[in-house]
Amino acid sequence: IGAGLAGLSCAINLLKEKNRKITLYEASSLYGGRCRSYNEKNFNCLLDNGNHLIIKAYKNTFSYLRKINAHKELLTNKKTFYPFVDIKKSEMWNVKPYSFVLPWWVFFKSCRPRNVSFLDFIKSFKIFFAKKNQTVFDLLEKDSLIYKRFWKPFTIAVLNTHPNEASAKLLSRIIIKTLFFNNDPLRPYVVKKSLSDSLIKPAVKRVLDQGNNIKCNTRLKKIIFKNNFAKEMIFNKNTIKIGKDELIVLAVTPNVASKILPNIKTPKKTNCILNIHFKLNRQHNEIKLPDGSFFVGVIGGVIDWIFKKKNILSITISAANYLNNIDDNKISEIVWEDIKKVFNLDTIKKPKYKIIREKMATFVQSPEEIFRKPKMYTKYKNVFLAGDWIDTGLPATIEGAITSGY
Repeated sequence: IGAGLAGLSCAINLLKEKNRKITLYEASSLYGGRCRSYNEKNFNCLLDNGNHLIIKAYKNTFSYLRKINAHKELLTNKKTFYPFVDIKKSEMWNVKPYSFVLPWWVFFKSCRPRNVSFLDFIKSFKIFFAKKNQTVFDLLEKDSLIYKRFWKPFTIAVLNTHPNEASAKLLSRIIIKTLFFNNDPLRPYVVKKSLSDSLIKPAVKRVLDQGNNIKCNTRLKKIIFKNNFAKEMIFNKNTIKIGKDELIVLAVTPNVASKILPNIKTPKKTNCILNIHFKLNRQHNEIKLPDGSFFVGVIGGVIDWIFKKKNILSITISAANYLNNIDDNKISEIVWEDIKKVFNLDTIKKPKYKIIREKMATFVQSPEEIFRKPKMYTKYKNVFLAGDWIDTGLPATIEGAITSGY
């Protein structure tokens, strides 16, 4: 139930069981959940609902891409680097987190954030001894340069949660998972054309080509249970009886799951991700990202990340609940002022824009909320859970969603 990444990942993984017949039910007319693309009429082009950076350490994501024959639908830089701009201090630098078994890059000044020392990183390693109830904010010096230029953007990017709420234990677990990854685990990738073309359409095609069914505009309203077994699924269009050998995977959002399954404990607090797309024209030719990269991180402003694909400049602002009550025009003005500082654009006017607010993009990955994450198994013997909010040991990311389907 649900044709987002978690549901599609589960379906793709089940294809190896030749005796299984799979039916995917999707409530909307679009596949992909929060990882989708659509035709924007005002731009006359395809837009992604947001920007998703994939790193080489996402082993299940790359396995999924190989299974749907889409592993060549990603782009990466020639070298592993993350460019940053501090718009308050007008400084630029590249973080070059190349690792082989150990993160040796922190030893080299040219690889670290500007004016951040090796000793600064050593002092930060107390995060690996975090207690379950501690936040990232609790363990680090808030006024330090390494906090502003490394830990804060890193935490918000990975957890979509501000350090003053983010679980230090979860963040340290993620670092350890990538720290000992074979070779170059933090190499960044983005999709070539669109999220749908790289991650969704090939999966849908593979499911259908294997003789299975996908039904859209089919919303699950209720499940009837008896003796800890699901007996019937009630949809907006019809009711389906569950056979004794059939299994249900609920790959839905936590708020939907809590309505369908009585007494299930799920994360409640959510964080917004706000994306704003600008359609550039000839007068914006000065906008070039550093060193030929396809993205740049921003310090000291409202923007977190800027991505550029042809004539579309896409901005991501994570943990963006504080912008929920500000109207689109005001946000576009604030963001464009940041962009002007990044690219030294003095008088160039703001171009046409489109704002996409994912108000419940992820749950708040705080010490309190992560302990509300359920396992994939439920008390009902033929009902299982999938989604980036399930307890896989990973944060709510593409890798978390895909892994939950495994």
